[in-house]
Parts: sequence; C-alpha cells; structure tokens
Amino acid sequence: MPLLASSSAASASPSSRVSGLTGLRALAVVAVLGYHLLPAAVPGGLIGVDVFFVVSGFIVTRLLLRERARTGRVSLGAFWARRARRILPALALVLAVCIPLAFLVAPHLLSGIRRQLIGALTFSSNWLAIAADGDYFQADQPDLFTNLWSLAVEEQFYLIWPLLLVLLLVVVRWRRRTVVVLALVLAVLSAGAMVLLSAPPLGSPTRAYFGTDTHAFGLLLGVALAVGMGAGEVRMATGRQAVARTALGVASLGVLVALAVVLSDASPAAAHGGLALASLAALGLIWSAATVPPLGRVLDAAPLSWLGERSYAVYLWHWPLLLILGATPLAAQPLLVAVVTAALSILVAALSYAFVETPFRRGLRVHPPLPRRHVVLPALVVGVLAVASAGIAIGHDDASAAEALVERGREAIAHAAPAPAASPQTGSGADSGPTPSPSPSPTSTAATPPPILGTDITAVGDSVMLAAAPELQNALPGIAIDAQVSRSMWPATGILSSLANDGALRPTVVVGLATNGGVDPDLLADILGIVGPDRTLVFVNAHAQRSWIPGGNATLADFAAAYPNVTVADWDGAITPYPDDLAGDGIHPQPAGGDIYAAVVTGAIAQAHLDEAQAADAAAKAAADAAREAAKAAKKPAAATARPDDTQHDDSHAVPTPTPTP
Repeated sequence: MPLLASSSAASASPSSRVSGLTGLRALAVVAVLGYHLLPAAVPGGLIGVDVFFVVSGFIVTRLLLRERARTGRVSLGAFWARRARRILPALALVLAVCIPLAFLVAPHLLSGIRRQLIGALTFSSNWLAIAADGDYFQADQPDLFTNLWSLAVEEQFYLIWPLLLVLLLVVVRWRRRTVVVLALVLAVLSAGAMVLLSAPPLGSPTRAYFGTDTHAFGLLLGVALAVGMGAGEVRMATGRQAVARTALGVASLGVLVALAVVLSDASPAAAHGGLALASLAALGLIWSAATVPPLGRVLDAAPLSWLGERSYAVYLWHWPLLLILGATPLAAQPLLVAVVTAALSILVAALSYAFVETPFRRGLRVHPPLPRRHVVLPALVVGVLAVASAGIAIGHDDASAAEALVERGREAIAHAAPAPAASPQTGSGADSGPTPSPSPSPTSTAATPPPILGTDITAVGDSVMLAAAPELQNALPGIAIDAQVSRSMWPATGILSSLANDGALRPTVVVGLATNGGVDPDLLADILGIVGPDRTLVFVNAHAQRSWIPGGNATLADFAAAYPNVTVADWDGAITPYPDDLAGDGIHPQPAGGDIYAAVVTGAIAQAHLDEAQAADAAAKAAADAAREAAKAAKKPAAATARPDDTQHDDSHAVPTPTPTP
C-alpha cells in the first residue's frame, strides 16, 4: 500500500514533506474497511485501494527525484532495501499468525494456501489469483490472503518504475514534461485495458481488477503529479489561487465520498471509469493539500495521522481476521463480526507497528541504533511462527470438502447429455419462450400450469449452483447449467446475451449469482431486458455469513415483486434450518443440501408457471365476461326498435314505445 513509503517520507526534511498524505491514507483504509465489513453502507469502498495507489506513485517518485537532486544519483539497492524493511516484517507476522489461527478455527479457509503463500513471498499474488480464477468479490471460496493482490501490484511497480525512471531521466535524458506526458498516456491505456478486459470474451472482472497492467493507472497518475511538481520546494498557493485549489480539494473529497457510497462492485461502472474517476479525485486532493497548507493540516489531524501511519498493518490484518471470525459462532451476527474485526485489526496493527515494524525499520539503520534485544526478540517470535505456518501450508491438503463438491458438480455437467436447441418463439423480440397454455373456458375453476421440463430451463450460477448441479439434473433432466466458481452477478449480462444471440436461451432462465458480492438493481434490470417479458426469470437468493447477503436478498425480493415474470427461489430460507447439509464453509450444499436447492428452484418455477396460468385464466374469464356484456349491450337497441311503426296502424289502442335515451 502507499503507506509503505511513510517511513521515508517522515524522515525527510520538513520542506520535502507533503502534507495531507498520511491522513489521506487513513481515509483510504477506512473506505476499504467499510467495503469489506459494511458493504451495504459503503458498497464503493473498494476505491480506497485506488487512493492508495495514487498516493504510493506520488510519494515513491518524489523520493527518488529528491535523492537524485540531492546526490546526483539514485541508489536502487538502497531503495529496495528500504522497501523490504518496511514491508516484510509486518507481512511475515500476518502470515505467521493467521495461518495457524485459521488451521485451528476454520481449516477450510486454508484451501489454496500453498499458492497464496508463494504469491505473498514472491509478490505475485495478483497473477496467481488470476491464473487460479480467484475473485476479489467472491464469498463462496475466499482466499485467506486475497487482499495481498494490491501489495503485489505495488511491489511490481516498485521493482519496475525506479529502473524506468533512471533510464528516462539519466540515460535518455528526457525532460520532465515528456515523462509526465508518457505517464499520463500509460495511465489512459491502463484504464482502457481495464474496460476491455472486464468482461468475456476478452477477460473477466478478476482479470481487470487484479491485473498490474489494468490497475496501474492510479500509480501512473501519482507518478505524473510527482514529476510535474519536481523535486524542489512545493510552491504554496496564495490568494485566489489558494481559494480555487481549496475548492478543488473539497470537491475531490466529495467525489471520493460519493463514489464510496454509490459505486458498486456488482455493476460494470467500477471498471468502466468509476475507479479511474476515484484516482483522478485522489490526484486533485493530493495536489490541493500539498499546495494549500490549511487543507493539508486538516487531513493530517491527529486521529487520522495516527491511523494513517498504521494503515499498512490495518490493511494486512483486516481481511484474514474477517474470514476467521466469520467462521466462528459470531458469524450469526454480521454487525458484531464487523465491529470486532475492525477493533482487532486496529489493535493488532498498533502492536505490529510498535513492536515489529518500527524496531526492524530503525534497528537496521546506522542512526539511531536500537538495543539488540529490541530487534532480536520480535525477529525470533516472527520466525518461530513463520516456520509453523510454513509447515501447515506445506502439509495442508488443498482439496477442501467444498472444492470436492464443486468438482463433483463439474463432472456432472461435463457428462450431461447435449442440450437440444431452443425452440423459436415470436413476439416481443424474443427468440424462445414458454408455450402458452390453452385459454381456459369461462366455466373453468382452476388454472392448469404447463409441466416443468428441464429442457426448457437455462441456469446460470456460481459454485453454489455448481455443487448442486447433480441434484438439479436429477430433478430437472435436460437442464442447461452454466456455473463457475467465483462468479458474481456482474458477468450475467454478457453470458445471457451470448446465449440469446446463439438462440440457446430457453423459456425459463434461472440465475444464481447473489453469493459473491452486492446485487445492483440496475444490473437486474439489464438482465431482465435480455431475458425479455416472454420468458420466466428466476433469481436464486444467497445463503452465507457475509454482511452483504441480507441486503442482496432483499434487493432480489423487491425486484421480483415489481415484475410479473420474475420470481425468487428462496434458497436462504430453505437451507437455514439444515446447516448440516452444507459443507464446512457453511455455503456449498452437500448432496442432501443439493436436493433442497433443486427443490427450491423447481418450486419457484412451478409457482411462476402457476401464477402465469392463473393470470391467463383470469384474463380469459375477463375477456369472456366482456364479450357477454358487449353482446347484451348490442341486443338492447335492437329489441327496443323491433316494431318502430306499430302506432301508425292502430292509433286508438297503441301505447307509444319509449325512445331509448342516448
């Protein structure tokens, strides 16, 4: 994270120190905590990572430029050594403590731990997660150290950028203005790559979010600002200029707050400019705080400054602690889990900063030296725990019970009989749909729904559906299942559009993608637009001890209530009384749980068909009643004027026929 440079920045001379950065790191880590702990309240808190990236690119580049201005050279070896002293001790402590703790509390969290440990130690977590098809937004099989992806991106930047900067400024002797333009061009290309690679067929949300190439724009914007400002004294704004920059800073902060509250990982908006906008807002706030001292002092207020100095450790600890606490009895109270996770993260981060990070950072420097025991004791404790953690990781079986269930589902889908082509359908622009039931006669007393056929059903889901695939196939022979681990609601539109374009989208569409992140109403509307009014759309709600699940399930229920051809399969309500029918993670169904999943889906489809039949029955009765009333109305005038000239033949005895009132 950007605070990795905080020690160097703090040790620089007062004239070189840019105000506001420490407080901005605190605000960024608060946003990330909100995103993970209270996603319903802070759905866009993921922008905190992008704020970190901008700050990091700015600080590191400014330090390198000042070193060159002061000494005439850049010592890359010394730079990388400082990075190692700042990063590795805190990281080693987190790995050393959390692996044994997870082993004792929730062994299923150690799935893939060897890959994660290799990624952590080589700073390649992001690319290994992409290769393993991991997902930052997943809840079905979360990595214990998923959050290390951002650390990997920064470390790759720390390795490549100093070399490139030396090449540009020393070897090629480019002017600063040219370097600024280059950094901005690369930032635009990176943001564009995120858009292109955020969805199939070119990529996925995981690829776009984790990729160093696709998520480097914040770092590059920080580079551009640092090079543009130069290595000299920061020129402070005065007069009207100070007022304008203060307004810019306040507006930038407002944009960040708005994005944290409004942006959603369930919507493509994050990849399609939302994160880039957050990076630009962070850039504006940094520039304003750097050149308007009062604004910088506000951001660096004592509480924010204290948290900002420890934000690296807070970021490292909060995610594994959240998963571990979520596997305890506390999981029944998501708000309590959030509060305890935040409190423990800050407490442990404070201890790490005082007894591990600071001794290693200062004790290995010539000035001022610390007593040996202040360094040896923390190193010994961390070392012992690290050895124990490595032993657990090496000996742990990566194949958890949940993974075995998912693999069982994959095999069932792979060996399923080929699906027949969808039958064509006319009307409303749809290419397939349910065969209408015969209109009931006016004397019908009950609607007759059509039979439920698996060959009429397309199901798109995540690993929960994947684990229940064998039971779905048994209950609904011929069902077409497209399920994948770590899939969120986000890629649903692309998958369904592709099926619709190929003529493979069947009359009933089941979508089970609510487990791995928030549910965005606009995205649900897009899904319904693809499915169309002539198909039945069934959303399967989610069951998991994750704070965003209740809000997502409520959103699904509200959306279904607004549309006649949309319904919800209440998987959460059906499985809650039977926790033993789930794997140890409390999310993936075992075979008995798969039977419940299949029954819930089948029941929801049956109810939807019954509702449609009843609606058709009611419509037919209404049409028949209207026809009878129209017939009666047509007969009345005819009867009234059947003998219009009788009075002309017998004036003395005839009674005049009343004339109907118009």
